[in-house]
Amino acid sequence: EAAVLPQIAVEDMGFSVISESEMTGEELYAATLGAVEANCGAELNDELGMEVFSKVKSTFEKANAACADEVMVDGDMDTKALAPLLYKVVKVNYQTLDQSNNEVTASALIVYPLLRKITNVMLINHGTHIGFAMIPTKYTSVEAIMAATGALCILPDYIGLGASADHPDLYLNEEVHGRTSVDALLTLLDYAKAKKLNLASDYKTYIAGYSQGGAVSLASLRRVQQLDQATQKRINLQKVFCGDGQYDLRLTFENYLSDFENGKDLALGSVVPTVINSMFNSYPEEMADINYEDFFTEWALSTGVPQAIHNNDENVIDMMLKFNGKNLDEILNMQYLEDEPEHLNRLLTMMDRQNLCHGWAPQYSLKLLHCNPDGVVPFANFEEAYEGLNNEYMEDPEVVDIKLLSNPLLIHIYGMLVMVDEVLDGSFMK
Repeated sequence: EAAVLPQIAVEDMGFSVISESEMTGEELYAATLGAVEANCGAELNDELGMEVFSKVKSTFEKANAACADEVMVDGDMDTKALAPLLYKVVKVNYQTLDQSNNEVTASALIVYPLLRKITNVMLINHGTHIGFAMIPTKYTSVEAIMAATGALCILPDYIGLGASADHPDLYLNEEVHGRTSVDALLTLLDYAKAKKLNLASDYKTYIAGYSQGGAVSLASLRRVQQLDQATQKRINLQKVFCGDGQYDLRLTFENYLSDFENGKDLALGSVVPTVINSMFNSYPEEMADINYEDFFTEWALSTGVPQAIHNNDENVIDMMLKFNGKNLDEILNMQYLEDEPEHLNRLLTMMDRQNLCHGWAPQYSLKLLHCNPDGVVPFANFEEAYEGLNNEYMEDPEVVDIKLLSNPLLIHIYGMLVMVDEVLDGSFMK
């Protein structure tokens, strides 16, 4: 039976914007498409990669046109020329709390339309962006496409990125990221009030995210349900959309181990040190007597990737490419895991603390989406979340069966496109 979540009063927490800076909608448009191209990476050299890129670009352009239905240029739409008119884009810094409940300055991107009354508010949680270049406040988040719904949107950076880049990275610390994202949402509502934005009094709020953002969105839902009733009423949450999220981090890691034992390739090698580093940063006292580098092979350490991830180096995204196409035993020191089973068990125990699939139940509409198969985020996450959280608030889940794609990263990206389409065409909001 799900536990009743404690109610947290927030009226005195003060979600005021510390600072803000603006950019044009045209810059957002150009940078977002650049991010799409970067995410497709080398796959743009083949026909399928170009198809993925074209699909995202077309979707973004259509969404721009839909938001500008009152504005014509020479009798026709020119969405790129109109982009500066369609949106205002603002970078904000705000206060939240880290894993030790210490105050930390976080950053987020606010995007909203200028030509229409705003009826919807959206919290968009981004996928894994290791390194500082591809995050919302650098204006290169693929998820920024969803801001083209015409909603008042906020896209928070996670702790360890953006304004908090000096803080240890807390990748997949769901408690912290859920709190940080909801704090961003409350900041957004305060921002809208302070700026007297054209926000309808009966606005509705939605939360969406994919991959890491899918897990953060589920954590955000749990966090909203912890807030006092007055704050929940102010948020007026309608639905949460979670795609291909790592809801059970231990399950994800153990799937990587079992896949290796069964001869399956590792889809994304850099996630291994990223997950391990996250647990060291999230639970420094519990992990204090264990050496982080012992978990990795000599070859992995020779690349500098685990160390760069641990140091939260800015250039780590380039170094990650060294792990592409590597098997798990080339990265993870299997002999160490065999010799020190207690150390592995302690790491897995820390991962258990971030499990989103048990101990609570949704009280707002929740939709789960997952690709089958997904070599980056195992499908077992979807099954675990649905089994553990299914109740009257759970909408019919969506399984995207992938039969034609073989590249695991493209399969993962394709699922994101399905989510983006459903957000942009409005079906998510129904």
